[in-house]
Amino acid sequence: MIRGALRMPQSAVLAVTAALALSAVGLLCIYATESDLAVPRYTVKQLATLLGGALCGLVIVRLGFGWFARCAWVVVALAVVALLPLALARYVSFGELIPNRRGAYRWIQLPGFQFQPSEFAKIAYIVGLAAYLRYRRNYRTLTGLLIPFIASAAPAILILLEPNLGTTILMAPVLFIMLFAAGARTRHLTAILLISLCLAPIAWFGIRGYQRDRILGVLLQSESLRQRIIDEPDKYRFLATPRQARQWTVDDGMQLLRSKTALGSGGLTGEGWGRGTFIEYDFLPDRHNDFVFALIGHQWGLLGCLLVLAFYAIIVMAGMEIAAATTEPFARLLAVGVVALIASQVIINIGMTVGLMPITGMTLPFVSYGGSSLLTNCVAVALLVSVARHRPYLLANHPFEFDRPRDRSASVRPSPRYPAEP
Repeated sequence: MIRGALRMPQSAVLAVTAALALSAVGLLCIYATESDLAVPRYTVKQLATLLGGALCGLVIVRLGFGWFARCAWVVVALAVVALLPLALARYVSFGELIPNRRGAYRWIQLPGFQFQPSEFAKIAYIVGLAAYLRYRRNYRTLTGLLIPFIASAAPAILILLEPNLGTTILMAPVLFIMLFAAGARTRHLTAILLISLCLAPIAWFGIRGYQRDRILGVLLQSESLRQRIIDEPDKYRFLATPRQARQWTVDDGMQLLRSKTALGSGGLTGEGWGRGTFIEYDFLPDRHNDFVFALIGHQWGLLGCLLVLAFYAIIVMAGMEIAAATTEPFARLLAVGVVALIASQVIINIGMTVGLMPITGMTLPFVSYGGSSLLTNCVAVALLVSVARHRPYLLANHPFEFDRPRDRSASVRPSPRYPAEP
């Protein structure tokens, strides 16, 4: 099984190599934060998870993406069932099974380990959406788009109730990109986006207070704006109170300011691995997971950050090549969804690290500490490899090209079966 799974096209080799390089960077950063400990607990757990993720990846590559096509709705149902108790945990006690951490119920605690169902729901969401879109054309109309959007609302609401705003936001770009790749009309997607922006003020009052503070933190980075809030409280009361503006740098904005300081203090080449103030002292909360990119800049500077971004670019370009080279509709959408998932997570995480986006708790793929996140990303890359290794040739039109005249008389037909990988 291992020998067969290791035979990969060049695009898949590039994606796997980049993912392993990013995982190595993550292990180095995590170990740097606990190098003074006798047992680097987080590093050991991350390494064990990486090995487990590699094993899962081999199994998935061996099964082939066709297994997910056949069992798509089972995968989606299992993800929804796993999310339900987390959404209810605020109202129904599950004891130690679902612990309360910082006011959130995101993890299921089992003997010896814990997992975060919302992470695995990302893969289930992509699989379900690809299965629905692969042979349909009704989403070419504005009303036909309602079904995938309404179906996406169910897992989004469950995840938002945990609460987990970051993962909920992540589903939006994945949905739009997969619909676009499937052939949805640009004008329809634009109209839906504009309607969503118009409804944003209503959603604003539905989110929690600390979530609104995080969103406003992007604006409150401006010292001049904070001063105007203090000088003219009535005019800017919709943003923050004078007290919040005065204490922002040591309260809600402390983590963001320290993240930017750590990132910028590295300069061009950084302080060196395991060196620097933000490594030696625990000045930056969540430095080994959500804000690990700040540690990369602190240790290896701008050059290190660019190298990490280059690894992500390799995964994205390899995934795009894999998607473009396959004529199987489900496989193409699956590859597009994986690329959209990884790219969106990178943009959101780095955006919040540098202060361009709200702090949402989004991890940096393969680099941040977190077992569920790392396993999910390993599964995502394994799906890319599976699509790259098994590209069935279909005697039909190229998928999702609806505007060509020949599409009126011919249709894309599913292959009779999805064989397992050789």
